[in-house]
Amino acid sequence: MTTTHPPRHEASGPGFVLRHLMGEYSLGRSYWVHTVLLGGLVTVAGGMLLGRLGERYGLRYLSIGVIVFEVGVVAVWLWALAGTWMASFRHLMGRGSKLWAVLAMLSLTAASVSTVREAAHMRPFITEHWATAMGRQPAGDFHIELIDGGQVVAFTGGVNESAAAALDRAIANAPKVTTVRLESPGGWLREGERMAEVVRRYGLRTRIETECHSSCTLVFLAGNDRTMAPGAKLGFHRGRAIGGGDPDEPPDRREAAIYLRAGLTPAFVRRILATPHASIWVPSHEVLYQAGVLTRRG
Repeated sequence: MTTTHPPRHEASGPGFVLRHLMGEYSLGRSYWVHTVLLGGLVTVAGGMLLGRLGERYGLRYLSIGVIVFEVGVVAVWLWALAGTWMASFRHLMGRGSKLWAVLAMLSLTAASVSTVREAAHMRPFITEHWATAMGRQPAGDFHIELIDGGQVVAFTGGVNESAAAALDRAIANAPKVTTVRLESPGGWLREGERMAEVVRRYGLRTRIETECHSSCTLVFLAGNDRTMAPGAKLGFHRGRAIGGGDPDEPPDRREAAIYLRAGLTPAFVRRILATPHASIWVPSHEVLYQAGVLTRRG
């Protein structure tokens, strides 16, 4: 009697990740596909995902995503570098062209040196994203209250995360409100945009009694009637990304578009973007009125 047995499977060899690390793929594939192409795809895909993450969930989750992404990029880069170096070494020891192996090694060495230098410059970027991921806000806590018989919503403090949602709730529960009074050193640019959207949606006036700087200016500009008390200050400067701040960094086109949509003159917007983030430009009330920032004097 003949008996049959299930077929025996040979033990599978190392997977793709390990095979690359061992240099078992060709030099061309390791260099162009695993290092250049895969590295580029990871960078592009990561950038797209991070953009959506920030828009949908806020800056804290964006910073968490940035940290995870950077760790992943480093891991992929080290894996690609090690495997391609091994493939180059095997190519050099084999019968292939010695020239291509040497050129690949020189290219990998140059890329490694460049990466180390870039990593040193990335330290402030990662440090600030880490602080943001841990809940750090750019300014002090904000406070919202109804004054003047419920006709004015007074916002004081930083334009921090969740400020727009809090302002929206306060206005929704105040049917008599006509004006948002602002007193803020600024904060997140994106949160300032969201607060501005709230003010526009309700068709409210904006008023400054003391000062309103940085991203607070976006909220002020959203008012359908914009006034300032004598001696009050409105301060502008160029925004910056988390971990940014390089004075030579080109201005954000999106920021320019925001100010232009608010009705400011191109010359005024250029002056804003020419002011470094570390500085502040406080125009006179007359300049603000002539530029259309104030709808009326006093």
